Amino acid sequence: MQDFSLEGIGKINGGEFRTLNVEGVGSCSSGVKAENIYIEGVFNCSGEIEVEHLHCEGVADFTANIRAKRINVQGVVSVRRDAKIEAEEIICEGVIKAGGEISADFINAEGFIQAKEIFGDRIRINSHYHGKRIVNFFKREKSDIKLIEATTIELSDVTVSTVNGRDITIGPYCKIDHLDCNGTLFIDRTATVGNITGNYTMKN
Repeated sequence: MQDFSLEGIGKINGGEFRTLNVEGVGSCSSGVKAENIYIEGVFNCSGEIEVEHLHCEGVADFTANIRAKRINVQGVVSVRRDAKIEAEEIICEGVIKAGGEISADFINAEGFIQAKEIFGDRIRINSHYHGKRIVNFFKREKSDIKLIEATTIELSDVTVSTVNGRDITIGPYCKIDHLDCNGTLFIDRTATVGNITGNYTMKN
């Protein structure tokens, strides 16, 4: 496997890389398999991505599935259509927009996530934090998700249609239509929650 770095404007042939580094403006129409992908510029890819570590500080647009061990987003990552994001760990201090499903064992977001469905073990989304520059640009947006399903869920300033979990913390300014909990449940006084079901214990 080779290293490849794009600093200007150009097209990237798909294939296998040890490290793919995009500092300019790049596009790729076929699949990419790599140990590391670093995006500091603009990257558009219509092929599937299989990577150990994906790190985005720029703007990336994907139209096919992404499979990774670790994803770190400090910029903007868009996954269009019904393409899926699958990872062991996702750290987001920027923006993730997914037309399909996001699946990860652990998700920790201090930015914004828009997705159809999110599945995992531990999910924490705190969109009330606006410390990062890229987040300040999107600060009028609110994380908006149709379904979140996980063992442990912690949300702040997030709009969700349905939340299913065991131990759930609904923090400030959340808007939840339906919540099903079968463990411990905390709801902040500023949050709005519609229907609540399940066998749960309320926490003060």
